[in-house]
Amino acid sequence: MNRFFGKATKLSRFGPSSGERLARSLKATELCDKAGLSAHLIESEWKWYYLMRYEVEKLLFHSKVLTILTFTARHRNVLKILHQTLAAAESLNKSIGINIVAGNKVYLTSSEINRNPSKALIEAAKFIKKNYPDTLVFIGAEGLIKTVTQLAAEHNLIPMLILDREFKSNLDYIRDFDKSIKVALYAPYLISKNYPRLLHDILVRLAGYILRRRWVQKELKALGYEPSLNMLKEVVQEKKPLSPKLLSSKLGAFLVNAVADLTIYGEPKEVKEKIENLMRFDLEYFFGFPIKENEYQILTFGECINELTVKLL
Repeated sequence: MNRFFGKATKLSRFGPSSGERLARSLKATELCDKAGLSAHLIESEWKWYYLMRYEVEKLLFHSKVLTILTFTARHRNVLKILHQTLAAAESLNKSIGINIVAGNKVYLTSSEINRNPSKALIEAAKFIKKNYPDTLVFIGAEGLIKTVTQLAAEHNLIPMLILDREFKSNLDYIRDFDKSIKVALYAPYLISKNYPRLLHDILVRLAGYILRRRWVQKELKALGYEPSLNMLKEVVQEKKPLSPKLLSSKLGAFLVNAVADLTIYGEPKEVKEKIENLMRFDLEYFFGFPIKENEYQILTFGECINELTVKLL
């Protein structure tokens, strides 16, 4: 089985100007190649962060790895933007991947929120496959596993699962539906030897991501807490280490377990072992999202992957 490993990037981390975002995207792409990775998954999130055609052309021209751009199916004019992007790749005779997602409500207008997410995904997937049939297309499965699985089977798409408590059940659903469907996994990671600091940094940097999980919201309410950013900021203070009192409490135990379910963290050896365990589920694609965006995280992730790839051969 051929396996592909890549790094995920969020453009929102790369500054307010389009020029800065493009420059840092080019640098991240260069680091992906240096790390021995085969793909670079770029997430725009906000509609005004989508790359312009000339930016797509520049990125593809300089990239030595497969560039995969993420589009939110419920964004207004997304089909027009998809067409411009794919036409740019076609004009350069360059391969490109597309990842279509329903979209987080935070990044949508009120009218976009009201769009049916399943219908929006179906429309975007059919548009790409009709007009650019050879494009490698990933499709975000979060909360829409049935729709996404059927679309994947009908149009040769690749469901993008996230590392979560529901990962295994979602994977089982896909495999029961059609064993030939290829599957991708997206997992936030943080590599460090400082365990107490690791947990703190993840809770601070991924607070919103963690709180979006319904099971996290449900269990926090069961513990008597309102699942909000303000609540988490009160118990996990950005400039203070996690207190022994918090870690020994029921809330602390839950947060530790939630982080373990949603992320991969630890020393390089531990990270490699955790990824290896996940790849035993016969995943074709794995994308690591560095919780800290820096060269060390990307290159060390690449070292873990390269050692693992040799072992898997």
